[in-house]
This record gives sequence, structure tokens and C-alpha cells, in this order.
Amino acid sequence: MTGAQRSPLADHVADAVALLAAVRATEPAALDGRAVGRVAARPLRSHVDVPGVDNSQMDGFAVASADLAGPGAAVTLPLGPTIAAGDAPGRLGPGQARPIMTGAPLPDGADLVVPVEESAQGRFDSDGAGAEGGGEGAHAAHGTDPATVTLTPADAAPGRFVRRRGSDTHRGDTVLRERQMLTPARIAHLAACGLSEVEVGAPVRVVVLSTGSEVRGPSGAEPAPGTLHDANGPGLAAALTEAGAEVVHRGAVPDDATLLLERLRDEVLAHDADLIVTSGGVSMGAFEVVRHAAALPGTTLAFPTLAMQPGGPQGIGTLEVDGRRVPWLAFPGNPVSALLSCELIARPALGAPPRRRLRLPVRLETEESSPAQLEQYRRARVLPSGHVRLVGGASSHLIGGYAAADALAIVPVGTAVVRAGDLLETLLIPGGDS
Repeated sequence: MTGAQRSPLADHVADAVALLAAVRATEPAALDGRAVGRVAARPLRSHVDVPGVDNSQMDGFAVASADLAGPGAAVTLPLGPTIAAGDAPGRLGPGQARPIMTGAPLPDGADLVVPVEESAQGRFDSDGAGAEGGGEGAHAAHGTDPATVTLTPADAAPGRFVRRRGSDTHRGDTVLRERQMLTPARIAHLAACGLSEVEVGAPVRVVVLSTGSEVRGPSGAEPAPGTLHDANGPGLAAALTEAGAEVVHRGAVPDDATLLLERLRDEVLAHDADLIVTSGGVSMGAFEVVRHAAALPGTTLAFPTLAMQPGGPQGIGTLEVDGRRVPWLAFPGNPVSALLSCELIARPALGAPPRRRLRLPVRLETEESSPAQLEQYRRARVLPSGHVRLVGGASSHLIGGYAAADALAIVPVGTAVVRAGDLLETLLIPGGDS
């Protein structure tokens, strides 16, 4: 799919984002371990330059390049006071060298650092001095003995082993974008920039119900003929949680529209829920319970059929509960369709960070057909070669193939045949062997 093409589900996603806008709230989070995995609600800018001053990259001697004879040439200079990390930078006297520790501020007048390994002594004494003959005068706390150091720099270029002010981040730089996830490295960066907390998305509270008289909860036993274990409830609960929501109730309900609405209202009230997510009951069969429920008072639901596979039949709207309209996303019942709908629709509506997308060549043994009128999402694995390989079939009941996938390869509308080497936009998802 080229950048100029618009996905058939774009308008539906926009509708879902608008529907959930009223229930998406924010809250402050301190920059500690509890912030990991939270999602930024607005951008942040640095309060400071990082580093805040020019400082030393090495343990060595702060000198002026003009006082060195050149690379490989020895020069003996008198020593000034040692500069440790956290000291005020001070000044470098004319023709002087000052012992300086890693991270310590560069003194005015110095423009490079010669590592201690390139001095005649080759190391610092325990008091920080590197002077020949002892060097008691090498630290401000010591006496004023005129100790010297002989340096043979491998490189005498200005800027050597100097970390410049703002070389990592400048004051005012954007250091966190909206919808970025907080990782340990980002938390450390924000703290280095003088920030102490970040505004993040507050979890949306979700009721998840699987519909269908055939659906059974986990029992450890083989289901009776004609029934099946509920895969959608656990899968959707996990996907919604990974997207930043809080699943406050999960259950199943048979094909009874009145009972469905009763259960939904009860659970929303009991858990003060913000969102309803159901699976099943939105297609064109005779027992589509969500469609039947839409005809009952208090429901406002639309049922668009999107030009995508799997996941074409969708439901979106609200349920009136105790005087308020609770958003409702109704997904198809086949497990891949339900999970894919959650990935492509609920995830952006909840404000979760966007997945990474790549255009990758597909590796195939034989050509694969695709319905030309639909945008098809194929379960896939990204290979070390940079190719993408399709796994499992295209059918929406093949959840095992989804479990083995770490990507979704997108076959665009208008493509009837996929051939080896074709470039496919590929959405990277958690899974596979990771």
C-alpha cells in the first residue's frame, strides 16, 4: 500500500477516536518505575541544557591547545588545582594544566583534555594529583607546591575529550512527544532534563463481554459438541490492557439481546466503566445478538461493513446507562477478527502509541491470492533477511497463526495476487518468539 492510498478503515478509526475522546482523561505520573509503560498525554520540553556545562569525557588534564607542541610532542606544564565533578569550573592559568575528573566542568581557558594515560606518570595518586615527584600542590585543599606534569598527547586538537554544553539536549528541545510510551531510557532522559513528572493517559475502564450461546468459559475439559472455549474474552482483555486500558469485568453472555443489555448495564454501574467492548453478534446471521440489541431502547449503534479482511463487520455507538451514554465498540466473533479489530480500532481510540510500520519484500513459495476489493491483513513473521513471511492461512478462525506472528502484512485494495518480492506495508506487533 503506497502512502497516497487511504485505508478502508480510516474513517471508522476516526469515528472510534471521536467516540472515546470524552472518556479519555489524563493524570500526572512521577518519573519512577511506576511510569514505565505509561503513555504521554502531551509533549514535554527540556528545562535545561544537557550537559549543563562543557565537561570532561576522561580523567586527565584540562589544558589549552596553544600550550601543547603538537601530537606526540612532550611538554611540561605547572599544575593548578584539581577539578572534580560537582566543582565550580574556575579558570585555567596561562601555560597551566589542571587535573580534571570525568564529568567535571572544563575551566575557562581550556579547550581540550589530555587523558592521564598520556602523562609521564600515567595515573593519578590517591589524592587526585598526577604531578611528577608527588604533587601535593595538585588540589586546592593542599599546599601551593609548584608541581608539574609532563604530557605527550596523542592528539592536540581543540575539543578533544570535551563534552560540550547541550551536546545531548538543548533547553527547549522536545524530549517527549504525545503518545510516546515511557521507557526506562526516556524516564532517565526526562529526569536529566530537569523534569520530575509527566502527564499520562489515565486508564479507560472497560467491560468486555463475549457473545454467543456456544461460548463456554475455561474448564480444562473438552467442550461439548457445538460449543467452544472463549478465546475472545481473554485475548481482548489482554490486548486492551496492553493498550493502556483497565479491564474491570470480563464475561460471556448467550444470544439473548435483553440479557446482553442487562448484563452490560449491571457491569458498567458496578465498576463505573467508561467503555464497552463486545465480540460477536455483528454479522448477517439470524442470531446476531448485538444487532438485535440495537433495536432495544437506550442503544445507539451503527453497523458499518469495512472493506477489510478479516474484521469487516463492525459495530460502534453507545449504550445509555443511568443517564449517561457509554461508548460501545462491537467487534466480530471470530478470534482473529476480534483481536485484529482491537489492534486497528480500539488501540488508536485509546490513545496507545502507534505501532512501527515498514515496507518489506514478501518471501513466498507460491503466489497467494487476495480479494481485490478488500484490504487484507495477513499474519506474518519478519525474517533476519529483512523479508516478511506469511504464517498460517487467511481465515479468521486461525488464532494459532496469529499467536506465531510478529507482524501483519497488509495487502492493499486492488491486489488480487501477491508474488514473491512484492513490497508490503508491514505492521509490527508483539509476538512470535519475542
